[in-house]
Amino acid sequence: MMIGVSAPWQLRTGGADDLDIVGPLWVAVHHQHAQTMPELSPYVSDDQTWQVRRTLYEDLLAKPGTLLLLASIDDRVIGYGLAHIMAVEETWVADTWVTGKRVGEIESLSVLPEFRGSGLGTHLLTQLEDHLRAAGVDDLVLGVLPGNRDALRLY
Repeated sequence: MMIGVSAPWQLRTGGADDLDIVGPLWVAVHHQHAQTMPELSPYVSDDQTWQVRRTLYEDLLAKPGTLLLLASIDDRVIGYGLAHIMAVEETWVADTWVTGKRVGEIESLSVLPEFRGSGLGTHLLTQLEDHLRAAGVDDLVLGVLPGNRDALRLY
């Protein structure tokens, strides 16, 4: 995306009712992991990865402070990001770092392969961080697998 040019995508807030359209985007992340880190195989099936991930998202979306952002062009969803807020005692952070009482986590971020490099991932990440900051969260965790070079570059 060029500076001064409007983004080709639209963002909207999603909810549990939108999880069916999120599934293929999560599976794209799963494929990225398998492709870039074959040494970590065997990987679960696409159905299994989405079944487990969907349950996690349903649980997170039922909690206050969770944000699901959906990016689309026309009617096609091309990316998403999900962030949530946790009490620090519920994390692995409390035994290592001094933080606030609540910690934000960027749980997932996915952009379809043909839209990577467009600035969408950066935009989603910024919007999720702004949401957490507006909710009074100063401390953030985000996990990435070391072989996922595209994600490492973004983060």
